[in-house]
Amino acid sequence: MCTAPGRIQFPDDEIVFQTTASLVERGSLTIAGIAHRTGEPPGRPPGTFGWAEGPEGRRYGLFGHGLSLVAAPMYALGRATAPPRVPFAWTRAVRSDHFTFHAREPRADWLHLVVSLTNCLVTAATAWLLVRWLAWVGLSPRAALWTGLAYATGTAAWPYTRTFLSEPLSAMVLLAAAVAIAQAQALRAGRPRAADCRLWLAGAAAGFAVHVHVLNLVAWPWLAAYALVPFWTGSKGHDGKGMSLGACLKALAPARRGLIGAALLAGLGLGLLLLGQWLRFGDALETGRFGHYSAWTNPWTGLWAQMLAPGRSLWLYAPAATLGLFGMRAALRRAPAATWLALSLLATRWLVVSARTDWYGGWSLGPRHLVPAIPLVMIGLAALIEDLPRRSVRVRRWVWSGLTASAALTGWLATRSIFEWMIALTNDPRSAGHVLETSHFAGWASPIVGFGSLQPDVLMLGAVRLARAGHPGLLIGFAVVAAIGLVMAGLVGRALWRARP
Repeated sequence: MCTAPGRIQFPDDEIVFQTTASLVERGSLTIAGIAHRTGEPPGRPPGTFGWAEGPEGRRYGLFGHGLSLVAAPMYALGRATAPPRVPFAWTRAVRSDHFTFHAREPRADWLHLVVSLTNCLVTAATAWLLVRWLAWVGLSPRAALWTGLAYATGTAAWPYTRTFLSEPLSAMVLLAAAVAIAQAQALRAGRPRAADCRLWLAGAAAGFAVHVHVLNLVAWPWLAAYALVPFWTGSKGHDGKGMSLGACLKALAPARRGLIGAALLAGLGLGLLLLGQWLRFGDALETGRFGHYSAWTNPWTGLWAQMLAPGRSLWLYAPAATLGLFGMRAALRRAPAATWLALSLLATRWLVVSARTDWYGGWSLGPRHLVPAIPLVMIGLAALIEDLPRRSVRVRRWVWSGLTASAALTGWLATRSIFEWMIALTNDPRSAGHVLETSHFAGWASPIVGFGSLQPDVLMLGAVRLARAGHPGLLIGFAVVAAIGLVMAGLVGRALWRARP
């Protein structure tokens, strides 16, 4: 929260914000759209970005509605506290020299400010879920806690808290499904009813995930395999070979109620998505994009760029996960099913996204569409930390130094605006006519380098300026947030101290 900008930065975010507002204010999904030209593809009329008309002529956002549902309480909080309940001055803490997608007035500014903080809470929940998942798959509390901290502070998860994009919520929901499955497997022997309930939660999470972003559908086969692997491995014969289909089905019998319930709940989620698309756009398989925004393409550019390009590499923008590559072999030994889930989910998203012309995710930071896979991939780092006590002093220093550098890098990226940097690239003669290609492949155009030319875009600094002008209230609020953070850090530190080897 202390690095949040307090504003909606992207046109995608504004469309989702308008959907959130419509849900809370009118119980509807219809929106007005953005009045001026923003992200329309060439040839599309100004003001048409992010929405499509339904058969009845109403406008609907083409992004998933899961984030709007999750953000509805934040919007309600903003509405309940809007000026004059909070001082007008608080709405002026946001930098005023940035591009905006709404008409500037106190109530609208405050609503955007409050709703824009949603992903701060979502990412905190994801870090907690990551710790729980790692503990349930058999890693130590110490390794799980350190990995949760590394995910929150040493990967793109931190900069993405600044956005109102759906990727942080996708990460949370997919990880929640994995946690529920891991719990079901651990509880199956002694508490079969509780295990069934966990499988139902996993199915519900998977069903909700497609409402956050339709791309999350590609995770379904791997989540299903993750749930079924213990039964398949348990059905091997004495010679280690797989048994007959009947034997496999018999092995599934104790979990039949949980698995069927999970499948039904996931199917219900998908069915509601298809129904919603049919009602809004007249076609169950139409998301509202109508082919305007992307198409299938040769995947090679996206494949290598999302791994190696200075502006898009996953391993540059999630350095803590990169360290974890050195622990993947250990992770496969300690938790093979969970590790294969993480690798399979990452590889599938990487392949599918790379085959689309919009693989880069617009004016976003790093590999936007791979962000939801980062928490699961952190299992490699957890295994590395688990083995550190048995490694040399040199290796231990190298790992802790790497994690410190990771936090410094992503903290730096979390204080500037990628949208502001992309506008700067647009006006730079070196990238004239090739802004996107330059942002992907030119080292000097990477935000890691380019952010040095930008001013901080942080709401808390605005609160400091307001306090100097005689309006300390918002800064007091940040002080309370910081105090809570310090108390929580103390509790985590105590837990790590008690779990030391």
